[in-house]
Amino acid sequence: MTMKAMKEKPIVMKYRDELDKCYGAAGMALGLAVFDAEDLFTAVSLDTGGPGCIQFTPEYFFAGNPRLSPRGAWQYILSHYRISVGLAVANALCRRMILDNEAVDNELRDELFNAAFEDGRDFCQLERDEVEPIFDEAFNNMSRLFADSRVRKAMDTFADMLQQRRTLSHIDVNDILQQLNLA
Repeated sequence: MTMKAMKEKPIVMKYRDELDKCYGAAGMALGLAVFDAEDLFTAVSLDTGGPGCIQFTPEYFFAGNPRLSPRGAWQYILSHYRISVGLAVANALCRRMILDNEAVDNELRDELFNAAFEDGRDFCQLERDEVEPIFDEAFNNMSRLFADSRVRKAMDTFADMLQQRRTLSHIDVNDILQQLNLA
């Protein structure tokens, strides 16, 4: 699994089936709210090309900005890297903890961390010890969130709605999350 979100591809995941994809997308939709990134997507769709479900705004992808200082550009990339890590973790944990109703094992945690580290090194020139707090924060937040029975029930509802409708606009996602008391 790789996160390659800083390039022109959003997070790439392998899904077992459509239901698995629905729960991954539901986790990422909640992750967008949790990581305060609601303004960086236009829709969640099961029918997008490739395995990515989130349709990001152009602002999500950094193409350079001459008005930003080098430090400002790096901070922008780092903030989007944090979001990418959070979305990958939210996707995997929602599928494992809610759809599969299983605990997260060290193998999944290590796989997610290794993907986060590779992308952190490639996109932000981060060392392992710099990636650890970013990853740990996302992993711990999502673990606690998906362990909550109210959130679990809400994610079941969200995944069901997504499977029925196939595509949820930005407004639809925010409305659903508010109705489910998650936003």
